[in-house]
Amino acid sequence: MKILLVGPGIMPIPSDGWGAVETLIWNQKIYCEALGHKVDILNKRGLVAALFAKPWSYDIVHVHFDPLAKFWNTLSVRLNFKLIVTSHYGYAAYPEKWHYGYQNIFKVLMKSERLMVLSEDILNVFRRNGYKGKIDVLSNGVEIQQFVFNKSALLKKAICLGRMEKRKRQVEVAQKISEKRNLVCDFVGPLNSLVFKTGNQYVNYLGEWDRATVHKNLTNYSCLILFSDGEAHPLVIVEAMAAGLSLVISKEASANLDLNLPWIYLCDTVDEVAEYAEKAITENDLYRAQIRKYAEENFDYAVIAQKYIQIIS
Repeated sequence: MKILLVGPGIMPIPSDGWGAVETLIWNQKIYCEALGHKVDILNKRGLVAALFAKPWSYDIVHVHFDPLAKFWNTLSVRLNFKLIVTSHYGYAAYPEKWHYGYQNIFKVLMKSERLMVLSEDILNVFRRNGYKGKIDVLSNGVEIQQFVFNKSALLKKAICLGRMEKRKRQVEVAQKISEKRNLVCDFVGPLNSLVFKTGNQYVNYLGEWDRATVHKNLTNYSCLILFSDGEAHPLVIVEAMAAGLSLVISKEASANLDLNLPWIYLCDTVDEVAEYAEKAITENDLYRAQIRKYAEENFDYAVIAQKYIQIIS
């Protein structure tokens, strides 16, 4: 097949830092090409760039940035090419949390002929609202072999890895952990506009890591904490599992996971985050090989790329 992947046009592809969507697009390209398909990337906006890319010459055009859906819907009708749109909006499965801008985007997505979504919960939102087009679910994937894996955690610590923002509730987690005297958590990621203060030895902000550092250092930790109040399918979850980490997560961050697994700790409150993080750190070494295997069997990009091709064929 001949596939055109359309990026947001905000960060470079591949990204060396915090572009989860950009990382996803790059991996789709690499792994689909390994299966024998031709994949190009358009990471520029505007009509001239779109026409120069000749989307009508592709079997599938896949847009990974929902604010562009209206433009590409119109273009696909006028130029007669097959289009898939994916929304990576963190609150896509939670209509009660949508901001006004996404409400308008959702109306556009409802008119799209074909969607690919990141979880069953997101699919159900579209179906409940009367979506009549073709819609498929495909989870995020991870390059398992890019992540160093140690059989035992070198640091008996938790880590919060991701952009520091209100939706991910790192400040609440930091405040609760600061009350504990036998629990240590490192925080890594861009600060965004949020003022993130730690102020004690139990909470440590390490700044930003590039991709190579994430690949190398994540395995040093025992568990990942992601107490977000809205996620589609967070890439950091599958990355943490690739590195052997247990998961201390909110229900909103649990898409596509088997919640019966003993190293996944689901938290309703920030108090439970602190409680389960202590347990996860203590027990992680018992499960690390299982965690890595689970990630490899279910989320390795070699697996995800095959599912992707089957869906779009």
